[in-house]
Amino acid sequence: MKKYLIPFLLLLLVGSGSTVWLYLINSSASEATETVSTETELPHAELSTLPDIVEIKSEGKSIKLSLNDIPKYKNYLLNEGDIQTEIARTQFTSLDVPSSKMFAMLKYGCGTKDCSTILVKTNGNKSESLTMPVGIFQDYKVSSDHKKVLIRYAYDEGSLVKRQILVAVDLEKLKIIPYTSAALEEPFMLKPTWPIISYDWIDNNQFTIETAALETSKYSALKNWFSSENRKTRKVTIGLDVNKRLDEYPKVM
Repeated sequence: MKKYLIPFLLLLLVGSGSTVWLYLINSSASEATETVSTETELPHAELSTLPDIVEIKSEGKSIKLSLNDIPKYKNYLLNEGDIQTEIARTQFTSLDVPSSKMFAMLKYGCGTKDCSTILVKTNGNKSESLTMPVGIFQDYKVSSDHKKVLIRYAYDEGSLVKRQILVAVDLEKLKIIPYTSAALEEPFMLKPTWPIISYDWIDNNQFTIETAALETSKYSALKNWFSSENRKTRKVTIGLDVNKRLDEYPKVM
């Protein structure tokens, strides 16, 4: 009897061990599957909270835009924790342009002073967007043919010194227009260097800038100039490239 009992017990132990081993493997595989599934679904959960159409309100006005038409702004919202709060914080300024389309400057992600900006052209159903500089959107002037606009941005340094840039936009193509002179483009369009006291169109491809008549743009020199009651200025004439266009504002600041 013992001769048959020992082999039977051995088979029973081996069978029980195999069952436990298979259970552990299946349990681990199940946990791994659940983990992957949860991680995969997270982006869908985020996307589900993002509306297709957003209504932005500012200064008693409102504008409705499709986020798919403004990918830069859409990506910004996706990276924010509270999407609805960020939409509520977004502002816009309507540009007075004689056109069947509406032009609006979106201002979002604002820090202490500077805001990210996007110029939007919309017909109420379909929109186009152009990434603009980060800064303080100050004002603008439309060309006489209504096809271009000069947009001024300000950058405050303390309570006294202010530097500005002037960006030209082709309103028909909704693209940035480069300057013809790289030597003037850097300090007056790409890198806030000088104060721009005033500016105006000469014709549809040229404009003038009035700035400080100083040999250096160092903070100390500008501070003394702004503090002075007798501010000497100089005029600078700038031409716009008639052929070249840029899809967005260059990221050089």
